[in-house]
Amino acid sequence: MHAMVTARVPVEIRDQVNAQLRSIGSSPTELVNAAYDYVLRTGQLPDPQPSEQPLRITLTDAQVNELRFRLRHATRSVPATFWGPEGPALAAFEPDCPEEM
Repeated sequence: MHAMVTARVPVEIRDQVNAQLRSIGSSPTELVNAAYDYVLRTGQLPDPQPSEQPLRITLTDAQVNELRFRLRHATRSVPATFWGPEGPALAAFEPDCPEEM
């Protein structure tokens, strides 16, 4: 036995979606049945903007070794004076105007 389901949908959205459904060979009935099946399977509504889940990547041992190799060769040591008050790293942050006016 099948039941009739009624829903209010803005006319513009209904027309656009019905056209898309026809273009993929589907119907509003199949759409509603798919939505009901989804809720039964997941216990929730489809999320139009799924929350950002952190991407977790597992590297192989070879990839880890390659990454370590590249980082070791991309990193250069600098003398301790580089980070001191006379070093060029801080020169970029010198104000153009006097501190007090």
